[in-house]
Amino acid sequence: MEARLKIFTDRFTNLTSSEIHELASIFVPLNVKKKDHLFIEGEVVRKMYFVNEGILRAYFLKDGVDYTTNFVFGPSMFSDMISVRTQKPTMMNVQLLNESEVFETNFSNIEELALQNPRILFLFFKLYEMLFFLGTERQQSFIFDSPTERYLKLFELRPKVIAEIPQQYIASYLGIKPETLSRIKKKIF
Repeated sequence: MEARLKIFTDRFTNLTSSEIHELASIFVPLNVKKKDHLFIEGEVVRKMYFVNEGILRAYFLKDGVDYTTNFVFGPSMFSDMISVRTQKPTMMNVQLLNESEVFETNFSNIEELALQNPRILFLFFKLYEMLFFLGTERQQSFIFDSPTERYLKLFELRPKVIAEIPQQYIASYLGIKPETLSRIKKKIF
């Protein structure tokens, strides 16, 4: 786990091997299988998850329709920060799309460690900053880009999504129906 955790943290800052070990030590393995959920709508989220290997899908349900908001590929960290911070039930569902290796820790463990180590605090600052930027870019894309432009951006910026995610989830992520995605792909290719 520590080697993959280092790959993840290197995207934001360079932690020492002892800092990586410290961070890894607060996570415990989670026994999950393909199609399991890390959490579902209505639960209060108190955990941070480290996805060592695998793919997660975050989605919301409304009137029986699911709306995919994100795909998380290991190595990465994930949680519902709104639920963590407000201690209100989440509206999000997070499902494993394949066999995955996931670790979890109480969010309070992250905070305690970050307060003791400024470099780990900086890591989480940079992580949250990136998540804010990505969320803002996604909002802007839904306002300013056509579905075709959203697909082309996804193809350019996140080719793993195109290669590894089922088409119905990609369509949901793009805010379109699967048949619309098929038409877009036929026009492009």
